[in-house]
Amino acid sequence: MKMKGFTILALAATIALSGCSANKSGSGNATEPAEPAKTETTAAPVDLTWFSTVGGWNPPQWTTEPGTVMGEQTKKTGLTFTYNIPAQDGDTKLNLMTVSSSDSFPDVITTVGPDMGKKLVEAGKVWELEEFLTKYDPESHLLKDYPEDVKQQMIKHYGGWYAIGSHMTSGDAREVYPPSSDYFADVAKYAENKGVIVNANILKEAGIALSDLKTEDGVLAALKKVKDMKLTVDGQPVIPLQIHGKNYHGETLQFLHRSFGAMPIDKDGKFRHIYMSPENKHAIQFLFKAAQGGYFDPGQMTTDDAAIEANVLSKRVFMLIGGTPKGKFDTVDFWVSPGAILSSEGTKPVFPFYSEPDRGWMQTHISKSTKEPEKLAKWLSYVTSAEGMTLSNFGIEGVHYTKDDKGLITRTDEGIQAQKDSSKTAVDIFWQFANMAFLENVQPAPTKREGAGGLIEMEAKTAYARSPEVVRYDASVLKLPGDFYAPGSKNAIARDQIQQFYEAQVAKMVLAKDEAAFNKLYDEFVAKMKQLKVDELDAALNEELQKKSQEMGVTVKGINS
Repeated sequence: MKMKGFTILALAATIALSGCSANKSGSGNATEPAEPAKTETTAAPVDLTWFSTVGGWNPPQWTTEPGTVMGEQTKKTGLTFTYNIPAQDGDTKLNLMTVSSSDSFPDVITTVGPDMGKKLVEAGKVWELEEFLTKYDPESHLLKDYPEDVKQQMIKHYGGWYAIGSHMTSGDAREVYPPSSDYFADVAKYAENKGVIVNANILKEAGIALSDLKTEDGVLAALKKVKDMKLTVDGQPVIPLQIHGKNYHGETLQFLHRSFGAMPIDKDGKFRHIYMSPENKHAIQFLFKAAQGGYFDPGQMTTDDAAIEANVLSKRVFMLIGGTPKGKFDTVDFWVSPGAILSSEGTKPVFPFYSEPDRGWMQTHISKSTKEPEKLAKWLSYVTSAEGMTLSNFGIEGVHYTKDDKGLITRTDEGIQAQKDSSKTAVDIFWQFANMAFLENVQPAPTKREGAGGLIEMEAKTAYARSPEVVRYDASVLKLPGDFYAPGSKNAIARDQIQQFYEAQVAKMVLAKDEAAFNKLYDEFVAKMKQLKVDELDAALNEELQKKSQEMGVTVKGINS
């Protein structure tokens, strides 16, 4: 599934299974739609505006052509959409629209992150969905089968059910859509969207065993060997290490944090900012050593996703550390993973799982100012129904997919290509309504090794959590009340200042001229973090941690420090 930072395998893994299904997994029976198909509309469609702060979302211009995802959706709902997707600063632009007196506020708004949705709610710009659907589509399946555990997380965050979350996976979601195979439960437990993947072709050419990459020292030695061998692919030099571009601090370093054992909780069970952990320093130091060795071009630290993918598709990347979806599993088939990279300091790697579900990656809201509330209500009900999700995820039956005698869906070759070309075809582009439980319900477990969602991808993405050295901990105790980072609050200001400083200072540390300069910059980092009141923020976060731990009856303590 082509999603910014997410895949079916990875998303199914970010939240641990909770509860048990009413039907036994492995039954192989896809759940039928909970409601009858909606009557097709015959009137001229109405065009509405859809604003998204997700800059990487790139749907095609809306078409009403029959036999297309958008055309069939319009036929069912009577709506078309004009998009407003800023390439950058989407939150800023939406914030300005929120406080503007203009009556051109969008009809549908999709946000990411914890803050922007709350601003919309607090400004009274969006509908509480229970109220909205009860008023405009009282027969909506969403009033009956929207997962209660996910809804409760919405209520805790927003003060009400104000959004549809993307990539839902929870115990209650699986009650509605039980998995077609035990395979998906296994993926849910182990798959991770951040990791280390290695080009098996270059690995073999360099005479390096995968087991040599189990330790930090082994990885650095392998990177040096690959660089010194001056290997090429199609006449172009091999790239020993690919980091996650300008978001390396949010992907590459986060994986290294986990692999080296960093946690936001200390050994006494108190909150301690992960940036203040010794393991954070060690993770940055790893990249410093890689930069010193010339294993990656410092220019990588400012590149975008397209540049990362171009390097990967050139087949010249030996090792990628960061977001594994950048591995382009739909196109290349050479990836393997050593799993955890064990720190030279002897710390144990950690894996956070969530016994409580999340609200989802994207949050889609309905504007109170829309002039078509009834049409939007019925549209929302349709696109979240089994019929609507089948259309948006898989396309047209008989063209893009087929069903077996159990009702399970398999993409055709044309469907596979249409998914790759989602920004042109709209097949699998409406990520806002991706429901992982539904996808696990209607698809058989993969049997092919190659391709998106294949066994190569699964093995690479589960290798870390399957590493015997990894210690799992329940990160649900770290969930915060919705108003903890209220826009403009002391906590939000401290968080943002800390993050901005961290990103700037990390770049300096990674590119320090020598170890003495690195240590000096790190000392400056610690001093500045204290000036930015990290201790006060930690104290506030610790208070919430202790409340949540007591509420859940779960105690988590730091594994290493």
